[in-house]
Amino acid sequence: MHLLENPIRSEDLLVKTFNIKHRFYASSAEPLSHKELIEATKRNGDHHLIELFNDHSLGYAENGGSLDLREEIATLYDESISAENIVVFPGAQTAMTITTLALLHQGDHAIIITPSYQSLEEGVKYAGGSVTRIALSPANAWQVDLEAVEAAIKDNTKYLVFNDPHNPTGALMSEDIKRKLVALAEQHDILIFSDEVYRLLELNPADRSASIAEMTKKGIALGTMAKPWGAGGASIGWVVCQDKNIIEKIRNGQHLFAVCFSRAGEIQAMMVIRASDQIIAKNMKIIKENLALLDDFFKEYGDLFEWIAPQAGGTGFVKFKGSLCADELAEELLEQGILVFPPYVFDCGDDLKQYFRIGFSRKTMPAALLAFKEFIDQRRAQWGAFVP
Repeated sequence: MHLLENPIRSEDLLVKTFNIKHRFYASSAEPLSHKELIEATKRNGDHHLIELFNDHSLGYAENGGSLDLREEIATLYDESISAENIVVFPGAQTAMTITTLALLHQGDHAIIITPSYQSLEEGVKYAGGSVTRIALSPANAWQVDLEAVEAAIKDNTKYLVFNDPHNPTGALMSEDIKRKLVALAEQHDILIFSDEVYRLLELNPADRSASIAEMTKKGIALGTMAKPWGAGGASIGWVVCQDKNIIEKIRNGQHLFAVCFSRAGEIQAMMVIRASDQIIAKNMKIIKENLALLDDFFKEYGDLFEWIAPQAGGTGFVKFKGSLCADELAEELLEQGILVFPPYVFDCGDDLKQYFRIGFSRKTMPAALLAFKEFIDQRRAQWGAFVP
C-alpha cells in the first residue's frame, strides 16, 4: 500500500473547516498557554526548568528523547517503567505509525478495535499487513467482544490494537476485559498496542486501570502532551514498553523517520508533567461543567438524541434518531458553522451510521452547544422518527 493511497478523513475535513465558528468535535483539552505553564512552574518551585528553557541549545535533542524528559515521563507509570523503557517522538501521530512500521512485516495480521483513529489502522497497511476490524457496540456499553477477538486470531496475527480510554465513545475498557485481552495476547504471542492518549482524564480516577505497558511485558502504550494537558503545541508524544528489544526496534525506527524534534518542546513537556495535577484539575473542571450542560440537553432532546455517558476523555458518540443519517446531519451542521465528526471519519459500518462525535473538553463548548440547540429547534419539525 502506498503512503498516500487512502486520504486521512479527519484531516480532509479539518482542512476544509479551518475557520469554522463552532468546533463541537474538539477532542483535546483546553489549550495551555506558555504563560500559564511558566506560572505553574514557578508555583511548583521548578525554577531550574525555566532557566533551562531560557538557556538551552538549539542543537539536536537526544535520539529517542533526552534522558531528563524520559525520566519525567516514567513518573506517569509504575515501577516497571523507567527512562530506558520509553521512546519520545514529535507527537503521538508519528509515534503510533513509526512503532507499527518498526514492529510489523509484510504479511503480518493485526486485529483493530473500532471505531478508532484512522492512523492506527493505516500504519498496519503501510507495513504490508492485513487487518481484521472488531467493532464496538452500544449494546454492551462499548466494551470489547472477547469472543470476536479470539475468533479473529490467525496463525500470522502479530498485533492487537485498541484505544483506552476510547475515542470517540468516551468509554473505559473494564479491567477484567483488559486482563483477559492480555492473557489472550500472551497465549498467542501477540503484541498489544494501546492508544492511551486520554489516560488521566477519567471522570472517576478510581476507574483508571493500569496502563497496558504495566500489565504485560509486550504491551506498548502511547501517550501525548495534547489530550490530558492541552499542550499539543509542545509536539511531544511517546511509547512505553517493558521489553527492551521492542524498545530498541522502535528507537531505530524513530531514528530513521523522525530524528529531529524540539528541545524546547521537551522542556515544556517536563514543566507540564511537574504541574500535571493542577493542569488536569483545571481541565477536568471544564469537562465536568460541560458534561452537566450536555446531560440537561439530552434530557430535553431525548426524542432526537441519545448517548451512553462518557467515563473518560473529552469526546462522546451521540446517536441521532431523526430521519437523516449522521453524515447528512453533519453536512447540514457545517452549513451553519458547526463542526461535529460524522461516522465516515471513523469508517463506521451501517450499525453506527446514526452516530457522530462531539467534544466537550474546551471552554468554547457551551457556545457550540447553544448554536447546536438553535439549529435543532429550527429543524426538528422537518424530521420524522428514525426507523432502523
